[in-house]
Amino acid sequence: MNEPKRTSTQTWLIVGASLATAWIVYLILFGPRSGLGGDLPVPELKAPIQPSVTDYGWDLHDLAGASVSLEKHKGKTIFLNLWATWCPPCVAELPAIANLAGNPRLKDVSFLCVSTDESPEVVRSFLKGKNWPMTILMANALPSAFATDGIPATFVIAPDGRIVVSEVGSAQWDDPSVVDFLENLSKTPTDGAENVKNQGGEIPPG
Repeated sequence: MNEPKRTSTQTWLIVGASLATAWIVYLILFGPRSGLGGDLPVPELKAPIQPSVTDYGWDLHDLAGASVSLEKHKGKTIFLNLWATWCPPCVAELPAIANLAGNPRLKDVSFLCVSTDESPEVVRSFLKGKNWPMTILMANALPSAFATDGIPATFVIAPDGRIVVSEVGSAQWDDPSVVDFLENLSKTPTDGAENVKNQGGEIPPG
């Protein structure tokens, strides 16, 4: 007579255990990390499939709504990250990006984190109490040079305007290999940069 009740209890135990396991897996994959000794993958620093150059005419604005020109960073190495507050993998990698941006060896690199959130108030609330050294901006649209199938998406732009890294997915960006890469790139001479188109297109032959 008690068999149906026992079966029902066992079913709920199984369901509960499954939900608990799913939650643990979620935390492991997407939960926030400190960025120091985290278990995010080391970025591969992959070059874009199609060589491209930066669109310095991109319309950006700060969290107060003021227009910001990407042109002001022209001639510098730019670490550009596309993210959103509602994206767990984006949030997971931001502390590592903050650590990277704060590295004194990278004082000549511009760190721009461009939010795709609709509301600047949401972003301001998320950033409250976080003294991160990156420049946080917002954009209503993405130029073709930074087209991506998902976020977080990270691009590294050389001083001459070439996009030399294009990666999608969260990563341990404060890894020493990234520091070395950005430091070396920031020392790259910009001679001939005037030959690079400002509004996209192919890189002129060397």
